[in-house]
Amino acid sequence: MQKKKQQPLPANLPPEQSDSSPQTMIEQIYSICRTQYGRVGPKLKQLFTDVAALYAGQWPEFEACQVGYHNLHHCLAVALATARMTGGWNKINPERPLARTVFLAGIAASLLHDSGYLKDKNDRQGKGGKYTFTHVGRSRDLACNYLSRKRWRKKDITFISLMIGATEFGEQPDMSVFADDEQLTMARMVASADLIAQMADINYIRRLHDLHDEFLEAYDTEGRKNLRKRAVHVYDSFQAMLNTTPEFYENFILPRLKLFARMDNYLVSFFADGRNPYFESITANLSGQLLSNRVQWQRLGDILQGLGLVDQTVLNEALTRQQQGKAGRNSGTEQTAQEQDTGIQLLDWLHLRVTGQARLGDILMEMNAVDPRALRTGLISQLLPQQLTKELTFDELLALLQISLLVQNLYDDPWVFAQIIEMAVKLLGGESGSLMLADRRKNEMIIAIHCGPHKDRLEGRSIPIDKGLSGWVYRHAKAAFVSRSAIGDVAWENSFPGGEEIHNILAVPLHINGDIIGVAEVINKGQGNFNDHDADILTLLANVMTCSLSLVKKLQLNK
Repeated sequence: MQKKKQQPLPANLPPEQSDSSPQTMIEQIYSICRTQYGRVGPKLKQLFTDVAALYAGQWPEFEACQVGYHNLHHCLAVALATARMTGGWNKINPERPLARTVFLAGIAASLLHDSGYLKDKNDRQGKGGKYTFTHVGRSRDLACNYLSRKRWRKKDITFISLMIGATEFGEQPDMSVFADDEQLTMARMVASADLIAQMADINYIRRLHDLHDEFLEAYDTEGRKNLRKRAVHVYDSFQAMLNTTPEFYENFILPRLKLFARMDNYLVSFFADGRNPYFESITANLSGQLLSNRVQWQRLGDILQGLGLVDQTVLNEALTRQQQGKAGRNSGTEQTAQEQDTGIQLLDWLHLRVTGQARLGDILMEMNAVDPRALRTGLISQLLPQQLTKELTFDELLALLQISLLVQNLYDDPWVFAQIIEMAVKLLGGESGSLMLADRRKNEMIIAIHCGPHKDRLEGRSIPIDKGLSGWVYRHAKAAFVSRSAIGDVAWENSFPGGEEIHNILAVPLHINGDIIGVAEVINKGQGNFNDHDADILTLLANVMTCSLSLVKKLQLNK
């Protein structure tokens, strides 16, 4: 490979993959490295730069990555999960932390373990999916050649090659090949990270389509009949792959994680709040209930159009004016990412400056496109959808009224929100609840307010914005709930050691003026599991809270 000047890492992933940009994930790995080992060092930085260049097609031997699933994003996700497990291990085992050289080898194996999907230079046949059943050997060859040129130690290169071999899906890995317990631990982490990064991807369904496309290319190359003779499972369709995902998890992923001594449980230690957000994401992806078309929150413009109060042309013009107004306010003044992020503005309540933003309803009235009574109808339909309210009992309606009256005393005191969360938990029969706000700069969901037995330990902590049920809800903008019964007790085995035992979770998105700012969450319903009715109630409560948060923004603006 020619020696090149280090270039900025590519950040132009498709929008569906941009919840965690490459640069964000790399910075998170660097942060863990600094925390665990005091520094990052040029060797690790060079590794990331070279791998990014490899996937961008800047190496003379290989084409740029063309497959949709096994790309740079996946390799970085595996490396980040490996780094997080390392941090969790070192926290639990301070007397025998993993050495820095072992950590670097694990990151190298994570980054290079799927490089075998890259086509040779000038290969114009297919996209690389043809290497699905042979990519591990190609990855090991590429890794060994590259690391030798970079003068890595021979024993480290051998170790990395063996770790890449342990990620082979098609056969039972021989874990006896590793030199000592330290190497075995890291190999287990890399192999586990590869498994959970796939299953916990926040865009799992879309990514599954990409994986299926890779399989189709491999089927055409290898021949379906030949693959079946080799006892390789061949999917007849994408729907067949999707339908067998829970079975695949229970019959393949879980046994493999057990074979690797459940290294994924060290993620709980890393996040230090008794929860494994990767596992929550997996549970969300496996729960068919989350794919249902139940009633969800809608933007005001869509509701007004659905009610026949405005047509699409008028709505498009109003939305254009809204965007132009926003751009006009931003011009001539330099705004930081904090000032542009509503979640961050509210986090300190949150003590950050905010900027005004014209609301769609105001613009429509200025255009004489809708009168105040029609706008009132639209707002009520948005905040109290008839589909969500018609099944409420008297006690539930009374609780909603009480909470609505309570927020009149909000002003600039976050104490009221803690009371609302506590009332929501009581109304839904839960054990604890949280109001979580998104920090998009850090790719985190921060527990801004928590009500429950672990308040002091949890409040102010964060989990990845692209992991966990809260991340799933934030990304998909729809309410969701998961429980043991959703996919069977086996999938919850040893999922949340070291903290409160979690039986079920309900989460709904928080919106302000069409912007998703966070998630409201209730945990551990005492009797039974959460259901659609509970989701309706928490959705209405979320509407009350976001109306109040809008008031907070106004109050801060007028100070």
